[in-house]
Parts: sequence; C-alpha cells; structure tokens
Amino acid sequence: MGAVQTLSLSGGDPLRGAILGACYCVGLGVPFIAAAVAFRKALGAFGWVKQHYRHVMSIGGGMLILVGLMLFTGLWAELVNILRNWAFDIAPSTLIDI
Repeated sequence: MGAVQTLSLSGGDPLRGAILGACYCVGLGVPFIAAAVAFRKALGAFGWVKQHYRHVMSIGGGMLILVGLMLFTGLWAELVNILRNWAFDIAPSTLIDI
C-alpha cells in the first residue's frame, strides 16, 4: 500500500492513485471473501490434508530440499530468468508499459 500511495503522491495524478488503491484493496480482500464463501468446502480439503499429513509433509520437505539445491547450484536463477522471459513474451504490451 505504501508503494501505491508513493506513486499517487509523487506522480501528481490522484485518479491513478485512487484506481491503484482500489485495485490493491480488491486484490487483498477477494481471497478472504472467497475463503469465507467456500469455508465448508475448505474444511473438507483440510480434512484430506489431516488424513494424508505424512505424505503432504514429505512432499513439502522434498520440494524445500529441491529448491535449496537449485539455489546452491544456481539453477534457480536460470529458472527465474526463463520464467521471466516467458512472462514477458505472453504479456500484453499494455501491461509491460505500466
């Protein structure tokens, strides 16, 4: 939110600041509203995780080790560069200009 306020105050365009602030608030609030609406369904998912706790923890631990090894060997930076180039290739030019 601080970045949005800084952009609106330093840029001199209050309308842009208001739009950015509104988008920030919507983006922050929508996941909470969606979680509240889908609470019953989420309880079922949490029940599944509780039943398969050992497998979930093993997979999470394996992913943590994999990411650590990738960071250590430098493969993580290569993966991030590949994903960044891919994102810029598929992003509309109007998003890149912002």
